Amino acid sequence: VLVDAEKMSKSKGNFLMMNDTVNKFTADATRFACADAGDSIEDANFSRDTADTAIVSLVNEETWILESLSDKGMRKDENLNFMDMVIMNETNRLIKNTTKSFSSMQFRDGLQQGWFEMLHARNDYRSWCQDSNIPMHEKAIKKWCEALCIMICPICPHWAEKLWKGMGKDGYAVKAPWPVADDEDKILTRQAKFLRDSLKFFRAQAGKAKKGWNQVSVLVIDSYPDWKVNTLKFMQEQYDDGFPADFMKKLKSWTSGLPDKKLIKFTMQFASFTKKEVEDVGPTAMDLSLPFDQKSIIDESANYIKSQLNLEQIDVIKLDDAGGADVPDRIRDNVVPGKAYLWFR
Repeated sequence: VLVDAEKMSKSKGNFLMMNDTVNKFTADATRFACADAGDSIEDANFSRDTADTAIVSLVNEETWILESLSDKGMRKDENLNFMDMVIMNETNRLIKNTTKSFSSMQFRDGLQQGWFEMLHARNDYRSWCQDSNIPMHEKAIKKWCEALCIMICPICPHWAEKLWKGMGKDGYAVKAPWPVADDEDKILTRQAKFLRDSLKFFRAQAGKAKKGWNQVSVLVIDSYPDWKVNTLKFMQEQYDDGFPADFMKKLKSWTSGLPDKKLIKFTMQFASFTKKEVEDVGPTAMDLSLPFDQKSIIDESANYIKSQLNLEQIDVIKLDDAGGADVPDRIRDNVVPGKAYLWFR
């Protein structure tokens, strides 16, 4: 076992005994760092920073969960908005992934999915609700909190049991049924990724924008140019519950008939990107048109986007409609389905 990526040695002062480690970091934080130490055949790496961070994270999450569940201002109606459905779908997806990881003794992956990715999903949801001035939904939060508590229980049982009691649950968390996950909505996963990736790209654009602009528009488009349509059709022909092992070789051969080297380069890049998308969300990534409305997602998240980018106002222009006629070609060329673009002017 390594400690902070170095071999344990008394001369280095990093020789740890289990009792001393538990007394310093608590049992749960020690187990947390051990689970994060690695699942491969390589030497496990116990990180003291991870153990320290775990203490703070566990305390903060317990406080937030109990305060949130006691919040009488949460929405309780049956009307779920876009992000309510996203957090519930992400919870379903991560329950299944964590279950798979723990079943195969991959504790580091299970910790990544059942703790870190769960927190990231909650953070996105919380920020969206705060910036949109919309209370969180009780159903979504309860599902997330209960799933998090039970999934972290194999690693941090003392924390989980204390939280389980704090949530007013009967019995013990360790004996509670494992969370039940509904089927993941792959389209909703793509929609969430579209918003997340768009915001990340918008931040990069805003940081590079020239001074003097007074108006900002989000540009979206539903249709692909012909060369991308042809690429997607080729990929659909090759796909049979997965791409063949020699897919890239076949792609290279197919692109050799294209008219110029620049187009070949763009086609290879687009196909590689789409192939990864297919691996993440399934064959719907090769659809010739997007299975969701980009404009409606941006419209519903407008306050969130404005707050995150410190913008006073934005509008959304769909280039397929007449409203996009005034957009210059040099700007229009940057917009593709699934990738929105900020137009500063």
